[in-house]
Amino acid sequence: MKKVLLGACALFWLQFAWAEAPMPGPDDVTIEVRSGDTLGDLARAQLDLPMRWRDVANYNLLPDPNLIEPGQQLRIKRVWLKARAGSMKVEAVTGEATANGKVLKAGDTIPSGARVVTAQGGALHLRMPDTSLVNMLERSEIKVERLEQRGDGVLAALLRLVTGQIDTFKAKHEDGMADLAVAGSNATIGIRGTHFRVRQDGVVTFTEVEEGSVSFDATQTPLVLALNAREGSVANGRDAAQVIPLLPEPVYPELPAVFDMPYIEWTMGELPGAQRYVGELAQNEAFSDRLVSVRSDGKVVRLNELPNGRYWLKLRAVDRHGLQGMEGKVSFEVNVPPRKFAMTKVYVTGKQLQLRWVGRKQSVSYQVQVAPRQDFQHLLLDAKTADNWIDMPRPQPGRYFLRVRQIFAGGQAGAWDVPMMFDAP
Repeated sequence: MKKVLLGACALFWLQFAWAEAPMPGPDDVTIEVRSGDTLGDLARAQLDLPMRWRDVANYNLLPDPNLIEPGQQLRIKRVWLKARAGSMKVEAVTGEATANGKVLKAGDTIPSGARVVTAQGGALHLRMPDTSLVNMLERSEIKVERLEQRGDGVLAALLRLVTGQIDTFKAKHEDGMADLAVAGSNATIGIRGTHFRVRQDGVVTFTEVEEGSVSFDATQTPLVLALNAREGSVANGRDAAQVIPLLPEPVYPELPAVFDMPYIEWTMGELPGAQRYVGELAQNEAFSDRLVSVRSDGKVVRLNELPNGRYWLKLRAVDRHGLQGMEGKVSFEVNVPPRKFAMTKVYVTGKQLQLRWVGRKQSVSYQVQVAPRQDFQHLLLDAKTADNWIDMPRPQPGRYFLRVRQIFAGGQAGAWDVPMMFDAP
């Protein structure tokens, strides 16, 4: 009797819904019926709702939902597939980073609901279940509000950016398959396959697209903006957001293949609209090893006291809106000779500075030079002393360089040591 009633109810429902049966679309998956299967079994095992058997029957225009046969192919909408909880894998950690207060290390997993934080000088490379990569920069915080994976492997994720910046490489899937959103204070960014950045600075949400496209749903903006490659936007919760062209890749000057000085510095080439430059420095081309934030002083880029080795740097020009432009990368090597001396103290006594150092004591005296640049083209001091300290007139506040060489018996001078930097208060 129950089977007869179910069949009668199903036929009545089909007759009622037949006129609104949706046409099969391109975004389908196929389920093959096995021996003993029923639509109810399939819905409970593989679909998001047990009652979804009705939608399957309607979608496949089945005359009788109780009559399905082994080997029969049923088309299913992807969005009906059951989702399981996913997690992100920590591929690399620089400095300090935590998830729900627990210190992270490479190989850890981050589940849905976790709050992830990077400290100053910290960074994370996070791999999502669909192979997408999320780079968290220093002093950033995200909340993993949703992270699910359907039976066909498609990801559904929502990351809430509380503060800081993430740089995301979203894996590209077929249209309608991928679903990743990043929510800031005043905008939500929807992504399929693209390389983009999102930054939350106070209440202002910044988004920049390197490749592909994203949707930018900002408060106080009546329409959702489509941001394509080389475009960005700003949402402050007050003004309507606009599509803003990003500044192009930065112009690097011709740099030496090998830097033999510890304090690396250069001036960027002319780029109209550039206020300053930001970026990251790493010891591997994937930027997963020793990721360090770089901030320029206007056009001047300074990288101080790097250990010997090869480095990769990526920089972005910042415009008047605060948007970061397109990335430009450069690689270089540092090979600085070992130091003989190390600076210990800078004493201020009225209008005088006293500079002290430690090191080899095999000489009668030292020659000491001080200059505002490490090429020592404009000397502020050039003197000799028998001590490991020297007094000089107090210069204007700023950054200066000291170098020392030994004067041996008979007046023979040794080689200049590697410059030492100090700040004059």
